[in-house]
This record gives sequence, C-alpha cells and structure tokens, in this order.
Amino acid sequence: MKFHKLLGENKFTLVVSLPENSIDLAKAAIRGGAQAIKAHVNVWHRASGHTFGAFAENRDFLKELVQTAGEVPVGLVPGAADAFVTADERDEMETLGIDFFSSYASCLPIYMMDSVQLSRMAAIDDSYTQNTLDGVNRYPPDVLECSIQPGGSYGQILTYADILRYADIAAKVNIPVLVPSQKRINPGDIHHLFAAGCKAVMIGAVVMGKEPDPNSLERVTAGFAEAIYSLGY
Repeated sequence: MKFHKLLGENKFTLVVSLPENSIDLAKAAIRGGAQAIKAHVNVWHRASGHTFGAFAENRDFLKELVQTAGEVPVGLVPGAADAFVTADERDEMETLGIDFFSSYASCLPIYMMDSVQLSRMAAIDDSYTQNTLDGVNRYPPDVLECSIQPGGSYGQILTYADILRYADIAAKVNIPVLVPSQKRINPGDIHHLFAAGCKAVMIGAVVMGKEPDPNSLERVTAGFAEAIYSLGY
C-alpha cells in the first residue's frame, strides 16, 4: 500500500527513520513492527550526527533495502539545502521501488512534486505561519511532516504546549500529519499525539540513539508498536 494511503487508512502509523543506512537496522525495525522505513542520501543529519552520501553511492543499498522491506513502504530523504537528487535520480527512485520522499519544504526542488509514483511528504519547520498552513491546503503534499521544533529543543521532553501546536496544525490541514521524534517522544506519548489528531510518528536517533545496534533498535521500535496497537484496531 502506498505510504500516504497507509496513513489515511491506519488509526496511527509507526515510521522508523534509520540512524544510518544499514540493512541490519532495517531488518530490526521491521521485526519490531515498523510500518514504514526511511533512509537518507545527500545530507548531514542533525539528530544522529551522521553524514549520508550521494544517491549514486547508496544505489545498491537502496535496492537491497526495498527488497528487504517487501510490503513495508520505503522512503528516502533525497537531500537538503546543499545537495539534492536530480530529476533523473528522482525517476530512478521510482524505478528502484522507493515509495515516498521526505524533505523540508524550504529546500524541496519543485520537480520533486511532479512525481506521480512517489508519495510526497513535505516538512514544515519552526518558521511556519498560518499562511504556510493555508498554502498547504491550497497546494498540498500527500503528508505533512511537522518538524517544528527548533534545534535547541532536540532531545527534550514532549510538553503539553507541543501537543497543542500539533493539534492546531492537524485541525487546520486536510492531509495526514506526521510527527518526527525531534523531542524525546516515548511510547506513553502516543495516545496524546493520536488525541491531537496526528496520524503517524516517525522515530529516529533522538529516541533510539545515534548508533543503536539491531537489538536495541528492535526493542525501541517494538515499544512504540505496542503503544500504537493499544489504541485499538
């Protein structure tokens, strides 16, 4: 099932953002109950501190990742402000079987929005305004990623004020809202995100560590999967 349709149909969805491009970690995430997997190219990742190489350098990994994931959708962060996949590489992402992309709107080349195969997940940051949300409704991606925490708050506990902001965004846009673990989200927070109207959480280095081994990543993922299952399906 396509990523955005999964979010639309599920009560709540668990996405794992791999702290490094590792097949062993991807397998562990799937064993733990991940419903989608995300990898990276062309970026330095703030939360993990890792640098991910160019698309060409990761081509073989991405092929193996898609094969390993099977029915689990695989997504890709295709770049950031300093480097991004080309339009031809976007087409190759489709050929490889990548299901969705994730990028900050501020550095998302408009040609990425021309894809008819990839689910389009655009992220807003802490500079978003009501005008931003109006624009999202006027010309929506498939999923809105709420990466709205400033860098200085990474790793801090989730607060009620955060939930109110997520709830406000979810109420004002007409597409599924995903919350990434910029803050130290834990499984006990899931029912609050659900009550706020969010449709998914994406866990990464902040909650599983910068260099987790497969066992610890599987254990953390399973804890979130159990919390989501407890919402009732």
